[in-house]
Amino acid sequence: MSGLDLFDIVVRSSAAMMCFLTCAVLMLTAHRTLSGRMGALFALGAAGYIVCTSPALVAVIGLWHVPFVALSWFDGIFFWWFALALFCDEFRWRMRFLYPVIPMALLVAVPAVTSDPAWVDAAYILKQALSVTLILHGVTVALRRRRDDLVDARRRFRVIVAVSVGVSAILLMVVEHIPLPADLQLLVPPASSLLLLLLTFGFAVWALQVREDMFVEVPPEPHRHDPETAADGLDPADRPLLARLERAMDDGAYLETGLTVGGLADRLGTPEHRLRKLINQGLGYRNFSSFINTRRVEDAKAILADPEQARRQILQVALDLGYGSIAPFNRAFREATGEAPTAFRRRTLAG
Repeated sequence: MSGLDLFDIVVRSSAAMMCFLTCAVLMLTAHRTLSGRMGALFALGAAGYIVCTSPALVAVIGLWHVPFVALSWFDGIFFWWFALALFCDEFRWRMRFLYPVIPMALLVAVPAVTSDPAWVDAAYILKQALSVTLILHGVTVALRRRRDDLVDARRRFRVIVAVSVGVSAILLMVVEHIPLPADLQLLVPPASSLLLLLLTFGFAVWALQVREDMFVEVPPEPHRHDPETAADGLDPADRPLLARLERAMDDGAYLETGLTVGGLADRLGTPEHRLRKLINQGLGYRNFSSFINTRRVEDAKAILADPEQARRQILQVALDLGYGSIAPFNRAFREATGEAPTAFRRRTLAG
């Protein structure tokens, strides 16, 4: 056994133990939430990837590496589930999220069915392509609505996940398929092992100090706040800002297309971080869109239930309420009411 092999075994074993620690911490502190359970599953998958991509470590543990194989192959899916559950407050588990498991399971079975190198290599490449696609989508989800996120710890973690986990995972997969000079090729395993150790250490440290507001089981019903009750629970110094916020909303600020929390803070003459804290901790909203959509959907329900406006097009209702197109309006309305705007109008007018 060479010195590089010994180094690889020690470093990757340490990284795998970090993953197991992270899984244990998340299961102890956040197992009641879907995002917590998915985070623990992703940590297990990462442990599988770390073990199975080290020939030296596989040779040492022998047949004990077999349970890690499935975890390794499905880790891209686990990361995708984790990103959706943690970063999308409107996320609800549906059977369609299991669909990627089917092609991945078929690809895993290829080496057991045939020993033809062409088929085995093709299955591996397809597996990598599917994993990269899901990881990229998870990274996109993390970054897409970062400004909309009102939970400070989670908003920062979106960038950490995108840069560290997402980019690094894709980089490691790509390096495996790029031909390198012999001297550089020798450095790839120890460099990859060190990168994995750093990533897993950082993830473990994050899991040990994660805040309660990071992992929350969001109820299916849209959140609504009562201004008077909210004011009673606020620090007296924040009550004038709440009063200004409610006046601005009553005056129709929520109807502005493309309204952001920063733009609303400028209108109220207050720092953005203070407004974020008020809407999140004071009023109970986890993202700015849900705060705005609460008002917009209530207006939409009144319009759609009004016989005098029965001929008004759904698209025009959406545009008048500040939506840039009909798709986000339909999505927000369905999340709040459980039915599409057209179905809601038909039912209420018929009643």
